[in-house]
Amino acid sequence: MEPDELLALEASAKLYQTIPDYLLEKKKKSSLELALLELIDALDVVEYRRSKESFLQSIQYEIPYHRKRMVLKIVEKYGLTTQEGHVLRYLANGRDVPYIADKLVVSTNTVKTHKYSIYRKLGIHSSQQLEELLSRKDLV
Repeated sequence: MEPDELLALEASAKLYQTIPDYLLEKKKKSSLELALLELIDALDVVEYRRSKESFLQSIQYEIPYHRKRMVLKIVEKYGLTTQEGHVLRYLANGRDVPYIADKLVVSTNTVKTHKYSIYRKLGIHSSQQLEELLSRKDLV
């Protein structure tokens, strides 16, 4: 099983665990929304790898995921590895190195190495430059 498929399974398990607490009013709507968005994000990665189409297109549901599509385009255009793609998705959402390391179950040094490699491949040097790249319309 591919790493992105494992992340999708983890996201589905998290959503599955969140639903009862939401229904019993032990968790807020925002917890459920976050779990659902994480699952959709993970499934989108799997579907894009398989068919080069967005998961959202396959279910014919219009949610503006410009940023997500940009990350996928960057991964493809710049030849990032699967693990670099996972790190890039977290970086694109403003996550810091310790958070990413925890979510991907790797060391902070591994995340720093991937981040350096991503920045080198993209020809950038800062999170601000990454943000500018993600905002470009010519990559879509």
